[in-house]
Amino acid sequence: MQIKSALNSERLDLVEHDLREVGFHIIENVISTEEADEAREAIWEMVDEDIANGYDHSYGDGKIRRVWAIVGKSPIFRKLIQHPTVVAVWKRMLGEDVIASTFTANIVGPDAPAGGWHIDYPYWAMQAPFPSGSLTGQTVWMLDEFTAENGATACIAGSHKTLRRPELGEAEGLEMSVAIAPKGSILFTNGAIWHQCLPNTTDAPRVGLLGMYNRSVIYPQEDMPRQLTDDVLADESDVLKQLLGRNIPFRHPDEGQNWHRTETGFRQA
Repeated sequence: MQIKSALNSERLDLVEHDLREVGFHIIENVISTEEADEAREAIWEMVDEDIANGYDHSYGDGKIRRVWAIVGKSPIFRKLIQHPTVVAVWKRMLGEDVIASTFTANIVGPDAPAGGWHIDYPYWAMQAPFPSGSLTGQTVWMLDEFTAENGATACIAGSHKTLRRPELGEAEGLEMSVAIAPKGSILFTNGAIWHQCLPNTTDAPRVGLLGMYNRSVIYPQEDMPRQLTDDVLADESDVLKQLLGRNIPFRHPDEGQNWHRTETGFRQA
């Protein structure tokens, strides 16, 4: 996979402005269509494995499906989770010690209903008003072209500034912005923005990746440190080790020393 350079400072300033003021920003053609197809094919293989193993991570009348813990299942996702463009954005927004909270695949199948207006973790686990400033952000990799007809993500601009979740039915009828972009693009969103996937009225599934990134003090949604074994992670980058939470110190209750996570437990820092 050919990985493009991280954003220049001018574009990074624009992304930060939009995430703080509008709540979302799209960067088109971050990866090629061939690279997007490679990741898409890997996802369908994992779907087949999930079904064969009796796992049904679906909702929306069974027409919207998630595949969890994908970082340890294919090298391509280890590359995408630490893509320099993504890391540059979230280091700017969430701090140099940013970590990954979750990295999953999301498939919106034909005739899938709207996903329902919501906010992302950890905000949905918190009481309003939320703290000002960014705690988390979402990266939506478009492995198909996103259109208004095939279940693209829709956001309500500025809604993250309410510092609360939408009340039932509150977002209906509000002006929304639809993330329409070519395959290989990324939608970045502020974690507190009100958003949903639109209905898929086409006869083809719409495939994407959902990468959530947190400030390091926020407990991740997935158990990220266990997704790669120590042996595999030893040959990976320091960035990936950081994103998987392997560098976060834990205080040992008896020995009074900092310990780090491993694939099965802890080791002395």
